Amino acid sequence: MSIERSQLQQRLRDGIEAVESGNRVRGRDQLLAVVQQDRNVEPAWWWLYQVADDEQEQMLALEHVLRLNPGRADAQQALVALRQKHIFAERPATTDWASLVAGSTLEANDGLDDPYQCPYCGRQAGMDLRRCPHCRGGLLARVARSEAAHSLRLVLLLMGISLGLGLIEMMSPAFGLGAALGSVDRRQFNLLLGLPGVEPFLGNFMLLGEPVARRLLQIYTLRGGVLLVSLLALRERWSLGYYGALVATFADLLLSFYLLITGYGGWAATLLNLVMALAIGTLLFGLNSEFAINVERILVKPDNGARSPTDFYKRGHHYRRRGMWAMAVAQWRKAVGLAPKAPEYYMNLGIGYAQIKRFDRSLRALAEAGRQAPDDPQIGEIIALVRRQAEAHALLKRQ
Repeated sequence: MSIERSQLQQRLRDGIEAVESGNRVRGRDQLLAVVQQDRNVEPAWWWLYQVADDEQEQMLALEHVLRLNPGRADAQQALVALRQKHIFAERPATTDWASLVAGSTLEANDGLDDPYQCPYCGRQAGMDLRRCPHCRGGLLARVARSEAAHSLRLVLLLMGISLGLGLIEMMSPAFGLGAALGSVDRRQFNLLLGLPGVEPFLGNFMLLGEPVARRLLQIYTLRGGVLLVSLLALRERWSLGYYGALVATFADLLLSFYLLITGYGGWAATLLNLVMALAIGTLLFGLNSEFAINVERILVKPDNGARSPTDFYKRGHHYRRRGMWAMAVAQWRKAVGLAPKAPEYYMNLGIGYAQIKRFDRSLRALAEAGRQAPDDPQIGEIIALVRRQAEAHALLKRQ
């Protein structure tokens, strides 16, 4: 065994010496003999890369070097440069890259345009399934209806106005508490009450007294917090938020009646709050169906709410963070179609294609990103990674 190893080392030295002396043919023969005897000799593969006849052989030799030594930087850089050069050389000069990368002209049967594909892995899934049979991702989503969007916006506007008015009305018990505690000169409050419109809106806070003023201040603070939470919940169309908003509106009506009867608040502000609460409550009752949650199939297609290339690009990243790569690809395809001169769109699209195993599409998208941004080293690294993924995927399919 030691004799064979010694012969192997001697052949390796002979091959390297032949290459260094300019005898590439003899060196190549010696090095090939080495790797035929032992495929795990890294220096032999590196020197074979130096004397390879074409780029394919060079890439093969470098791949073996990196298989044995994944951290070898010079081999990594050389392989990335070769692969990127190879991809650019294959690109037809007259190709319409926006349509080729984002469209479906070359792989019309790869299922990429099927809206019923899995939104996660992009593989085919039956229309009646609840989960993808391949990745087990959920195919259904709970969605709210959107026919009454105009009425909902009006409710949000009214609640926002009501919240703002409530913050102003909080000054009444705050001033009353200050007057009762003597922290502010009462003459200044009397001057304030003498201004037109102040007493009808804030009431005569000088008569509240400390316990009443403190209690009202707490009530207004709680009311403001409840209105703010209800507004945010309605804006996000939470089903529970809808019923919470109904309860909050009813409580606001009771508070308005209480203030109107006791006279603790200004009559103008109290009546305005009463009208606002009635309007909000009436509109909310009409929005009951808007917050009914329906379970629907997730369709893989560009989002209807997006308009600009930036919108679609951001939507793609939203789905990417959720692991919904096929949905992300649908958004990025649209972004590329609308803005075919943005290399970052092509790069992300290429990454998305690779995640759903459309490696040919991925390499074309990344190649176009590299063509538009030739000084970006990250693109070459991604191309090399995608090629390795494609080769591993092809090997698994053959086994």
